[in-house]
Parts: sequence; C-alpha cells; structure tokens
Amino acid sequence: MFSDSQNSLWSNLSAAILAILLSTILSFPSHASDSKLGSMDDFWEKYDDITDWITIRLKLTPEQEDKVLPLLEKNFKVQMAIMEEYGIKPDTEVPKLTREQKEEIDAKVIAVRAATRAEVIKVLEKEQLQELKEIQKEYHEELRERLAEN
Repeated sequence: MFSDSQNSLWSNLSAAILAILLSTILSFPSHASDSKLGSMDDFWEKYDDITDWITIRLKLTPEQEDKVLPLLEKNFKVQMAIMEEYGIKPDTEVPKLTREQKEEIDAKVIAVRAATRAEVIKVLEKEQLQELKEIQKEYHEELRERLAEN
C-alpha cells in the first residue's frame, strides 16, 4: 500500500484527474436525469475517493494497487489529452464537432482502453480484468452518448 504521503498525493491527483475527465464528459449538453453517471455531487458522495472506488470495484490487493492505480492515472491523462486535442476542456463550452471528429475521438479512446488493459493484464486476475472492461465500457458508452448529442 502507499505511504501516507504517497496515498494523499495519489488521492488528490487522481481525484483531480477524474473530476476533470468526468466534468468534461458530463459537460456535454444533457438532462441530469438522463445521465447514467449522475451529478458530480452524487458521484463524490457515493465515491469519496476514486482510488477507494477503483480498489473496491476491482477488489485490488495492496500489491495490485501499487501497480494498477498508476496505470489508470496514465489512462486518465491520455484521455484528457485526446479531449483537449478536439477543444474539449473543463469549464468551457464544447465546440461543435463533425461526425469525423467524433469518430476519431471514439477510436482513440478505444485504443487507450485496449492499451491500458494490455498493461494491467499482467497484474489483474481474470475477474478483475472483466470488471475493468465493464468500467471502461460504462464510461465509453456515456462518452458516445454525449458526443452524439453534440
């Protein structure tokens, strides 16, 4: 497990990264009641710390946490870079995207998902990998819905 200072740093960093990613995805126009992820307040109330949420959902051992959580952090950063490449940034209006741009974003996110799984497959058990696929699928479906609405 992380030392207290590493855990605190990771918690703050991962929470910030996830907040940016989720606010970017959730900032696409939509009715709050239509959102599978719910409001940010609901999310943070349910999952006080994203590292805890991932650890619980994937049932990570302390040794797995040390290896998997940094890979997932990298995953978030890469996805944020993809969004920014198309002008999608937190707290800004989402630019109008062409069908081709939406398909490019979709393809790039799929590639990031696959690359992340290729890295964590060495660390996760079969059931954990399946749960990670489910988490990635949930976020990707939400992203696709938001892109379709734009």
